[in-house]
Amino acid sequence: MDTKQNLQISVLADDLTSAADGAAPFVEAGFRATLGRGQLPSRLASVVTVDSGARSASPQDAAAMVAHLTRQLAPRPLLYKTVDSTLRGHVTVELEACFKASGRKTVVFAPAFPAAGRTTIGGIQYVDGVPVAESVYGCDPVHPAQHSALAALLPDCIPHAILLDACTQDELDAQVAAVADPESVLWVGSPGMAIALAKRFAPKQATPQVTPFIPGDPLVVIGSANPRSQQQADYLQQRTGVALLRAPGLRLSNPIEVLQHLAQAAAQTLSDPRFGALMVSGGDTMAAILDHLDIQEFEVLQELAPGFPLGHAMLPQGRTLLLAMKAGGFGGDDALEHALKQLQCLTSSSRKDHS
Repeated sequence: MDTKQNLQISVLADDLTSAADGAAPFVEAGFRATLGRGQLPSRLASVVTVDSGARSASPQDAAAMVAHLTRQLAPRPLLYKTVDSTLRGHVTVELEACFKASGRKTVVFAPAFPAAGRTTIGGIQYVDGVPVAESVYGCDPVHPAQHSALAALLPDCIPHAILLDACTQDELDAQVAAVADPESVLWVGSPGMAIALAKRFAPKQATPQVTPFIPGDPLVVIGSANPRSQQQADYLQQRTGVALLRAPGLRLSNPIEVLQHLAQAAAQTLSDPRFGALMVSGGDTMAAILDHLDIQEFEVLQELAPGFPLGHAMLPQGRTLLLAMKAGGFGGDDALEHALKQLQCLTSSSRKDHS
C-alpha cells in the first residue's frame, strides 16, 4: 500500500465526535482531512471522514445509511469504520451493513482506547477496569452499552474477524502494524485504532498543518449528562470566566427537548461576532448546534488532546469558526480547562496579529 501523502483514506462514523476524532490522528501524522455530515464533503482530501448520524437513528435507518455511505467510501484503499470505545450504538447492525457494502474480506476489530482508560482483555471491553456493560455506560439513558464481549457484537455475515486485545497504545500499534494486506481489511475501532493506523501509514515527509488564527472569544457548551463531563464543567466554571452553557446534570423527562433548547441557545449566542470558537462536550450536542448554524462540513485541523479534535468551519454569513469537541465520558477534571487554554492561545494570538 502507498504510504505517501496521496494515500486515500475513508473514515465512517456513527456520530460527529467519532467522525472527527477518527480523522484527527491522521491529521497529526501529516494527512489533510475533511468531514461531511451525512454525506461526503464537497472538498475531498487525503482523509475523508463522514458522520452517518446512525447512532441516533433506528436500526433499519442506520443500516441503510451505513450501506449507502460505505459504497461511496469503499473505493479508497484504506477503509476505517469507527465504533464507540464504550460499544454504544447499533454496532452489530452497522458492522453487517458496512462489511457487506465494503467488498473487504476480513474485519479487524479493536475498540481499545488506552489513553482514555478503555482497554480490551480476553475479548472483553473495559472502562477504567470495569466491563463496559456493567459501567455507567450500561445505564446510559439514550445509548446504553449492552455487551462487554466483542464477539457478541459481530454479525454472522463476517467469515473472518480478528479481535485485538490491548491495554496500552504500544500494544495496539504493534498489532495493527502486523496485519497483512490492509486494503482487504475493514478496520473497526475507536481513536486508539485511528492512532495506530495513522502511525502505520504516515507520510514519509509530513507537512504540519497550520491551524488558522481566528479572533474571538470561545463559547463552551456542555450537553453530555455523563457525571465525568459534569465534573469537568464544574471545574472549568470554578477556575475560568469563559462563557459556558450547560444542560442539567440529571436527565429530564424529555432529553431531546432539552438538547434542542441548549443547541438553540448556543446558536443564538454564536450570532454575536465576538465569538470565534465553539467547544462542546457531547457529540449529539455539537451536531444539534451545527444544524442550527447550517454547517454541513468542516476541515479537521489537529487534536487538542487524544480524542479531542479541533476543526475549522465556514458559517453561511462568511465568518469562520473553530470547532473543538469531545465525547462526554473521558478525561480528567481539568480536560476542558486544558483544551480551553490551547483554544484561547489560537484566538488571542489572532487578536494580537490583527490589531
